[in-house]
Amino acid sequence: MQCLVLPLTTFFASTILSRPFDEIRFAYPFLQFPLPHFFSLLPRKFGKGKKSFRYLLSLEKSETLFPIPQAAKPLKSEGLLMEKEINIVNDGASGDDQTPEDFYDVDQRENDAKVAELNQRIEVLEREKKKLVDENEQIKDRIERLSAEIEGLKSEEGTLKERLKEMEKQVERAEEGNKVLESVAARALELETEVARLQHDLISTMNGADEANAEVERLRKSLGEKGANVTAMEEELEALKKAKAESEKKVRELERKVGVLEVKEIEEKSKKVRVEEEMRDRIEEKETEISSFKKTIMDLESVITKNGLELDRWIKEKLKVEELLKESEEKTKMVESKMVQLQKEVEEAHKVICGLKEKAVNALNGTAEELKSAFEGAEKELNLNWPIIAGSTGVVAAIAALAFVLYGRQR
Repeated sequence: MQCLVLPLTTFFASTILSRPFDEIRFAYPFLQFPLPHFFSLLPRKFGKGKKSFRYLLSLEKSETLFPIPQAAKPLKSEGLLMEKEINIVNDGASGDDQTPEDFYDVDQRENDAKVAELNQRIEVLEREKKKLVDENEQIKDRIERLSAEIEGLKSEEGTLKERLKEMEKQVERAEEGNKVLESVAARALELETEVARLQHDLISTMNGADEANAEVERLRKSLGEKGANVTAMEEELEALKKAKAESEKKVRELERKVGVLEVKEIEEKSKKVRVEEEMRDRIEEKETEISSFKKTIMDLESVITKNGLELDRWIKEKLKVEELLKESEEKTKMVESKMVQLQKEVEEAHKVICGLKEKAVNALNGTAEELKSAFEGAEKELNLNWPIIAGSTGVVAAIAALAFVLYGRQR
């Protein structure tokens, strides 16, 4: 039994506890005592359950428990290794001794807890990797939308400047997305270091288990059921290794996708530069056209000013002609009234002529004196009407000449 002290204390100090150097330092003084005296130093009935070396270490650090080397010195000096015990004070409580099976149960429970914690961390890592894949898909969709908008900008001419501003904003958003990807890559590196640390912890636990395999072989008769649990833990460790390899593969795939996204971003920037150059050329062409249009507008304005002067002159002449037309209309009205009078006088002249003819016929039958008197009366009536006839004909000739002049100017 005394030969089991060194392997058991080394196994407990390296595999169960998270700080192996402190635990080994704590357990080292027990190596100087045989096995029964070793178990007599443990606390008895601390609360509801049995405690391990971690609890003893906490008591030692809180000065509730006397340090083991100080408790062991009197016994060394007196040579009492098997006969005496080191009294451990813990609120005056004492109980039964713990067996090696109890310590192995504590070791098994802590290993199970560590494996469960590792499984939880691996699940968290897988969820984060899935989230990264979703973010990459969103960024791909955003880049596809950007490329479609760039193709639309090529076909539109009127709204190119506004679209370019929108493209710059979207490119800035894409750059922000790249920054997010960089942060994601940094997070992936942190996760990789976390996985490496966990793997190191697993390796350390496996090394401790390998060192304890010899002792486990000796205790396998009494601990057969716990051996099956150890094989299950080894299978879980293999599964963890496979999961780690898959996570590394996913990280490499993410890095490759990030590289593809960077190449696409460079292509989008080059397309943007080409579009800006084309827009500059088109803007210069439009500016030259605008300058030519301005020159033509100035020429047209000069022509319009000249035509305006001529138009004013024509308007003045038109006003004069309209005044003349009004005067001529008044004169025509007067002439028409006079023509009506002339028609009446002509009718009267016809009547006179008819009367003269009758008188001539009668004169043929009468004397020469009567014929002479009749002719004199007719001549007097005709001499009175000739000035009116001449004036009316002159007015009609003036109206005809004025109408001819106006018609020629309008043509």
